Amino acid sequence: VGSGQSLIRLLQFSGLLFKPDDGKTNLSWWSDLIQQYFTPKAVMRFTLWKDNQRNEAKPFEIGVPILPRFFLVTTQSGVKSMTLSLDGARERMYAPNHAVVECVEANWTYRYANGYTIALRGPLTAHVKVSPGPPGSSTPNAQPNLQFEELQFEAKQYDKWISIDSIHGKRTSPVARNMLTPTSNGIINTQDEDKKWEEPRISVEDCQLPGEPVNAFGIPQATMRCLEVWEVLIQHCGS
Repeated sequence: VGSGQSLIRLLQFSGLLFKPDDGKTNLSWWSDLIQQYFTPKAVMRFTLWKDNQRNEAKPFEIGVPILPRFFLVTTQSGVKSMTLSLDGARERMYAPNHAVVECVEANWTYRYANGYTIALRGPLTAHVKVSPGPPGSSTPNAQPNLQFEELQFEAKQYDKWISIDSIHGKRTSPVARNMLTPTSNGIINTQDEDKKWEEPRISVEDCQLPGEPVNAFGIPQATMRCLEVWEVLIQHCGS
């Protein structure tokens, strides 16, 4: 580790989040994935900010026992795929057999079945450790396994898009405004000179949009509720 292997491992994890798979609606699928990519004592620290403003934050510490359910509930809320984009990510050695991947501007993108795309943006840090091999393996030459010991993501902002195919209503033909109209005496009408280069626009009568699938923090309300219940359970057990 320390030379790009941990970064590749993180991108492999992202690839599985993106890949369509009917098994993602089952808790066992997510349990197997978490067991493969996270150490038994791993934690994911997830911070969300309300309404893209730095006034109210929701920080969560998600342990391995709840991580499969976190992803399952998110999928059941209409998410058909997720991806991690790591712009300018760097990997460095942290300790023997332990590397850290740091990304100042990461994007965790959720694509919903109803046409919405939500991209959470912020810094991401991943601590990756080398484990001896798959759980239960007794083969001396088993390939070492790279697993996440800690995954930290702070969603400072989120962006929302919607597919135009999800916008329903009667569409009018686009009207180009960049054409000058000659008059009967051959003089060009320049009455709308300041608007002549505007882009063509399409009007949609009785426009209907699907409901937004996320709350003010940028995630499904069911996912938020799952994290809040987990937080209460941890506090109760700790007390």
